[in-house]
Amino acid sequence: MAYNNFPRSGLACMRSLLSVSVLCLVAGTSVASAQEHIPTDAQRDGLIGPVKSVSTSVLSWGVQWRQPNGPTLKEPIWCRDCECAPDGFRTKEGQVVEGVFHGTCFRLVRDKNGQVTERFVFDASTGQLYRHDIVGPFGSTERISYSAGKITMRQTFTYDEYGQVRDMVSFDGAGKLDAHMLTLRDKAGEIVERSVSRKDGELDWQQTYDPETQVERFTSFDQLGKVNLAWTVFRGNLISFWDPSDSRMQPGDNFNEHVDDDDVDNYACQNDGRCQVSHIRYEYLDTEKHILRSAEWRGSNGQLGFAVYYKYQIDSSGNWTYREVWVWTPELGEQTLSETDLRAIKYWQK
Repeated sequence: MAYNNFPRSGLACMRSLLSVSVLCLVAGTSVASAQEHIPTDAQRDGLIGPVKSVSTSVLSWGVQWRQPNGPTLKEPIWCRDCECAPDGFRTKEGQVVEGVFHGTCFRLVRDKNGQVTERFVFDASTGQLYRHDIVGPFGSTERISYSAGKITMRQTFTYDEYGQVRDMVSFDGAGKLDAHMLTLRDKAGEIVERSVSRKDGELDWQQTYDPETQVERFTSFDQLGKVNLAWTVFRGNLISFWDPSDSRMQPGDNFNEHVDDDDVDNYACQNDGRCQVSHIRYEYLDTEKHILRSAEWRGSNGQLGFAVYYKYQIDSSGNWTYREVWVWTPELGEQTLSETDLRAIKYWQK
């Protein structure tokens, strides 16, 4: 279950819950083997093979098309202008505008075995330090963010036996507690609870899932500890929803339930307890689901409301080098070319 997300990245369903701004890495048997088996930065961007650099040109055709409130249909270009080390760690990321690169550059610190232990991120335009990560076998254990040389946020991360983030604690620039996220998993590695507490230590929201009963619950709270919003899902179907009658739109009243690997149901609920349910179908060119072929959004009546279709040219490594994005709405009446993307990819020699 999730709020307004692209299903392959960012937020996800209850089985992976809400996203955390951290490298969530897979555990291994040792420090060396762990970093060898975790997803690399390049792999998270959907890139295949030993990618050295990516340079992308985007041509927009000015089509008036809007994304509905819910799962993303138009897949963004995650790595627009970027560079990677031979092992897939990001060394540069951003966008070239009129011949000038805007973004961040990375300096990686490695131990004697070649494993990354620290990551320094600098603003490419000013050279100022933007972020500093201490990297452990499963991901960042500490992250410090800077602005104009001053600390704006510090985060710490601890991991469970599955190599996934268990605790994420955020502090503000003065070192005071800002938020705490706790994630619990069962023996199978499935997330069974995620709780977020505010800076006062009180619970902000909690989401739970019981794999045996397949019952999923979400509850959010106000500053006084009273319930703001609550819903229950049983086997992928919403069975109860409560929202104060005088409440405005808030996190939790628009959420997604993954029906299977490629289908998502989106619930947009009102404070009277009524919910509009839409069905989103994703299709991919490849079995690994790196390359999205189409995304169709249908209302509760089954009628198509929004759609995005893609056309590609694929290189020998399996990455696209040319992409056309075609969109459809009832107002357009036909598939219309919205964007043309040209991508030059260089690879490290094996």
